[in-house]
Amino acid sequence: MSKKHKKVDIDDIVKKIDNDQNEKHREINSIKDIDINKGKRRRNSFLTFCSLLVFLSSVVYLISILFFNKENINLMSDILKSLLMLIFSISFMTCLVSYPGKKKFNLVFGSLIIIIYNVFGILTNYGLVKLPLFNQVDNFSGKSLTEAVKWAEKNKITLVQDYENSDMIDEYYIINQDVKAGTNIKNIKSLKIAVSEGPNLDKEIIVPDMVTWDCDRVLEFIDKNKLSNVDVKFEESDKVKDTVISQSKSGSLKRSDNIELTFSLGDENKFEQFNMKNLVGLSKFETEFYLKQHQIDYEIKNDFSNKYKKGYTIKQSLKAGEKIKEKPSEKITITISRGPEIKVPDLKKMNMTEVTNWIIKNKLKLEFKNKYDDSVKLNKVIDSNYKNGDKVEQGEVISVTISKGKLKMPKFKSLDEFKKWASKYEINYNEEHEYSDTVKIGEVIEYSYKTGEVIKNDKSITVKISDGKKIEVPDLSGMSKNDIINILKDLNLGYSFVYQNSSKVQKDKAISQSISSGSNVSEGTSVTVILSNGKKEEEISNTSTNVQKKTITKSSSTNKISSSISGGTNNQSVVNNTPSTPQCVSSSVTLDRSMSSCLHGSSYEEVRSCLSSYFSSKGVKVSIIKDTSSGMSGGSYISGVQPGSVLDTCKSYSITIAGN
Repeated sequence: MSKKHKKVDIDDIVKKIDNDQNEKHREINSIKDIDINKGKRRRNSFLTFCSLLVFLSSVVYLISILFFNKENINLMSDILKSLLMLIFSISFMTCLVSYPGKKKFNLVFGSLIIIIYNVFGILTNYGLVKLPLFNQVDNFSGKSLTEAVKWAEKNKITLVQDYENSDMIDEYYIINQDVKAGTNIKNIKSLKIAVSEGPNLDKEIIVPDMVTWDCDRVLEFIDKNKLSNVDVKFEESDKVKDTVISQSKSGSLKRSDNIELTFSLGDENKFEQFNMKNLVGLSKFETEFYLKQHQIDYEIKNDFSNKYKKGYTIKQSLKAGEKIKEKPSEKITITISRGPEIKVPDLKKMNMTEVTNWIIKNKLKLEFKNKYDDSVKLNKVIDSNYKNGDKVEQGEVISVTISKGKLKMPKFKSLDEFKKWASKYEINYNEEHEYSDTVKIGEVIEYSYKTGEVIKNDKSITVKISDGKKIEVPDLSGMSKNDIINILKDLNLGYSFVYQNSSKVQKDKAISQSISSGSNVSEGTSVTVILSNGKKEEEISNTSTNVQKKTITKSSSTNKISSSISGGTNNQSVVNNTPSTPQCVSSSVTLDRSMSSCLHGSSYEEVRSCLSSYFSSKGVKVSIIKDTSSGMSGGSYISGVQPGSVLDTCKSYSITIAGN
């Protein structure tokens, strides 16, 4: 009994222990579940925060492109890219939040990359970060002239400067450019920029009727609207003192238009004492206004000043603060600044950037020219319109010729290409013509400079031009028309025919030719041949009359013959051999390059004489018209047939040449 009781107690103990252990396991698992849920919530919150940052940064990036893009380069492309990035960010944000896996490190890293990309784009659009444009044209609008010159020098681009007035852009800053920013520099050779030279004095503004305005209001309006040609005077009047009593013009006017304003001195003719104002530093207009207002006679002198701007007062003979009790008996002297005395340095020792900086510093205007020079290094000054030591004033134009370095002979595809190149760079050249069996007529045989050779300053290039194969003109005298055609065709010569009566040469046989036999000509040259049309009508009539007289003599016994001759009846036996009007035989003539030599004459008469001889040798009828209204130099070709044209010998043509 006791043994059984003992056994039951042991089983209870084992069960109790098992229950206790299970309870502990449940408690541990419960704690683990709580920790896991807390970790999940923390991870989800962080991922949600990352996704929101991705979305917000993409939205701000799009806004910065639309409203704050400083460079405005490829705007539509940037907007499209930012929209695609926004769509991608939304998709990425969805994946980031809903991804079921525990390890989301790659997604978090990806979101960080997107945020960095967007932030960098935002900073760039706000102008806080500037990216270099490799091999692209920069956007110079609003930038200084110095920046553009440095860029052009660095990229070996010819910079063309035009000066324009601008109310918005400061002096010596760039208004616009002719090449779009972002263009590959390989596609351009020059960049034209418009440089501001200050307010536009020709701009039209509305000038109100200022009658009854006081002095301060008038001066404020003149200064604000930059009126540059206002004259003022003061007169006694019953109107309020220092107010406008008359005005010469109002309405839509240019800033430079002259406007006369008359102010009231009041109705009492007396001089009021005052303390002399310090006029130094005031503009010339403000200075004169003050002196006229206080009825003081004055004279203006001009002098250089390093302290005061051009057009501003630098000295007054009547000291500031001095009490003026009565009108001065003598004129006071006002000295107006001419700006600093600018001494021109030795510009030949400076490069393009240094010259530009000197120009801007001294408020001068710069005109660049470019020229090849075999003795002056690239981007160095060859010459200028002012020499070392010359003195100039602000606003003057300094014309500088910059070296493009040594000019090397390029390779040309045609004579026309060479001529355009020579004209562009002011290269002198001479043409020489010679026959060639291998080079076509009008093409270049050789140049006096080989490709790649340096062309020395002031040296001319000799161009040898082919006149084609040398053909010896045969003797065509006495030949028939068909034989002449066959012979000239075999020799590649053109031909045309003119008929002329001849008692010595048989009809349809050659009497003479325009180019004498044995002469050397080019292929395609046309020879005009004069063919016989037989005897003249008078010769035929005289022959017929002689025959009739002989008949009459032999038949003198017959009275009918006498009456038939004297009466001119139908029995008349005069032979009528009047030739029909000769018809032109058409042939083609190609104008060779030797015509070009006529077009290099220095006067109309010289060119006309040369062309007349040339077309006469070709057998072509050409009217040479003189035009004195073209504005071109005398002897210049204007219009009409030209070298290379194929003409019909039976037609008439014209060519217009500029008259002197």
